[in-house]
Amino acid sequence: MRLIDLYILKRVSWPLVASIAIAMSGLLMERLIRLLDLFANRGGPLSLIMKMLGYLVPHYLAVAIPAAFFVGILYASLRLSSDSELDALRATGMSLGRILVPIASMACVLTVICAILLGFLQPYTRYAYRALVYLITETSWNSAIERGAFFNGFGGKTILIGDIAAGGHQLSQIFIKDSDSKGDDNASTESDPTDGSGSTSNAPAAKSSTTHTIITAPTGDLTNDPRDFSVVLKMMNGYRVEISDDGATSRSIKFDESSLPLEAVSPTPFRQRGDKESEMTFVELLKSYRSHAAGLEPDELLAEINYRIVRSLSVLFLPFLALPLGLSSRRSPRNIRLLAGIVFLITYYQVLEFGSNLVQHGKLSSFVALWLPFFLFAAPSLWLFHAANRRVGQDPLAQFFEAVGDRCGDVVRRGRRLIGLETR
Repeated sequence: MRLIDLYILKRVSWPLVASIAIAMSGLLMERLIRLLDLFANRGGPLSLIMKMLGYLVPHYLAVAIPAAFFVGILYASLRLSSDSELDALRATGMSLGRILVPIASMACVLTVICAILLGFLQPYTRYAYRALVYLITETSWNSAIERGAFFNGFGGKTILIGDIAAGGHQLSQIFIKDSDSKGDDNASTESDPTDGSGSTSNAPAAKSSTTHTIITAPTGDLTNDPRDFSVVLKMMNGYRVEISDDGATSRSIKFDESSLPLEAVSPTPFRQRGDKESEMTFVELLKSYRSHAAGLEPDELLAEINYRIVRSLSVLFLPFLALPLGLSSRRSPRNIRLLAGIVFLITYYQVLEFGSNLVQHGKLSSFVALWLPFFLFAAPSLWLFHAANRRVGQDPLAQFFEAVGDRCGDVVRRGRRLIGLETR
């Protein structure tokens, strides 16, 4: 029996792994295109893009695992049915429930994985991803500098740029003024040890000296430091003039190339994690809901709690739907079953997403918007599995899919007749 269990797991695992790889590749590729568009006019190292994609992996895994698991079971059961292996197993006395045991064990493991992803990993990675998006958008040179206007946002430096080209990376007519103060302007007080009255005397204040630095250059290039995404301005064929505050000393330097680090333009630091319920772990959600945390709506917290529970528990019932759905005879169309299963699963998760939004806005309760669709998904799945397991060779959905297959065949034949590819 152990060899049969391993064989069934192998049949399910290969489609599962392939489906996860395909789904993750498609989802990450779509996000990569959007990130490249975000970086197109702002610049940035490739390592930062890869880091942002890495933060999205837990989110996409929580989406891909249930779908891939469902497709893996459905595809494996279709192959077992079409190759008559399922009939041979049941002829030896194995019930459909016994065949389901290794698949149900895998479902328990994947349920725990999804619960960890949804309840603990996603909140941290979602926040980290949003923080990087904020860093990129708020440290943009284009969002800070305007042509022909003075700007003081880079560490107190006064900057004037005559023209900006190439998406903000090529600059011309550069003027930069900076001041560097040295010395101590604060007066110090000391206690006089010879004065029994304990009075204090003021020591003379140290004079502060300020050096004003003026940099001009006809052209310059703007780049980003890959380590912290800070802005670095590389100027060519310019002049650097340093003048003391009193004008007594000055120095002029002509340079061929000079690099000037500029502090990132970030008017306000990014918010703390936990300001949104989607960035809170499952334990934090429960604590905030019980303590009525300020700034967080109870309906939104309750919707997020129930949404994560329902999504995690749904994985447990996927085998009870996918296995009887794949019990097809050689006459029954298999492609329609696979397509119908995928459409049903996508519709179910879209209903959960829509129900979560309704709960957040106070339109419906969590039971009606989330748990009722879950029961409508779980109960028919259990009934289908019971009906298929009750009698050997019984397919509770055979008549339905045969009728759908006949209808689809009629539509295809009529279409071929209309375009002249088939005669009556």
